[in-house]
Amino acid sequence: MQRAIFFMHIAKTAGSYVNSLFRDTLGEARAVDHIEMRLPNAELLRSAVDEGGVDFVSGHVYLRLWSELAKTTSRPFFRFTVIRDPIEHLASHILWLDHYNLPEKRGECARLSEAHQRLVDLIGRVNFADMGALDAFLTHLPAAGVQLLDNCQSRYFVCGPGASTAHHDPLTLSHADQIARAARCFDLVIRQDCLAAGIAKVNTLTGLALEASEARVNVAKSERAIDTKNPVVRSIFGKRTLVDQWLWRSAVAGKF
Repeated sequence: MQRAIFFMHIAKTAGSYVNSLFRDTLGEARAVDHIEMRLPNAELLRSAVDEGGVDFVSGHVYLRLWSELAKTTSRPFFRFTVIRDPIEHLASHILWLDHYNLPEKRGECARLSEAHQRLVDLIGRVNFADMGALDAFLTHLPAAGVQLLDNCQSRYFVCGPGASTAHHDPLTLSHADQIARAARCFDLVIRQDCLAAGIAKVNTLTGLALEASEARVNVAKSERAIDTKNPVVRSIFGKRTLVDQWLWRSAVAGKF
């Protein structure tokens, strides 16, 4: 493979499934995920990709951070990402954080940052069936909550080193042009609801033979649910997904 592959793994968009496809096809030695932990600096990434036989890397890294990490590598990259319906994405992300409130997950929760532990605790106290409580929670998010739950998908395109928008700043439609320019830096932006077709296009553009399956990977395990069909829930979630909804509609219209 002349080109290596970078997958920007936006949390809760079927990224673990995508990672598993590449591991199954390329093997563990050639496919490295969660580079934010395993290849956290430019020299480690360069060594792995230029000299270590690694052809696929992915991680929960913003595009700007990726550009900093990859600037010393000599190989060109095929770059792609997956985005998801914003309302369903926000619900899935909240439920993922909520699963750390399960008794058997408290040990894992203790290994999160202090700010993220407090966010998990806050979510645990929210009655998802109480529209007032749900609205109050999403309206008054702490800084860690803004970073993870306010237009989280769009945030991957505009935040990071040198950005004028901090991780904890709410996003608005004033960021749309910047997000669009960033999205066009990718060779492919896949919609999660068209995942099989997206994987087929990855194969066409890279020459790989990834085999899509129906298996789900890393599914949220919260014992609670959020009724995303409820129009009031959708209105409440709309407050924190307006920019992501613009991103989603742009992808549906084929603009990226």
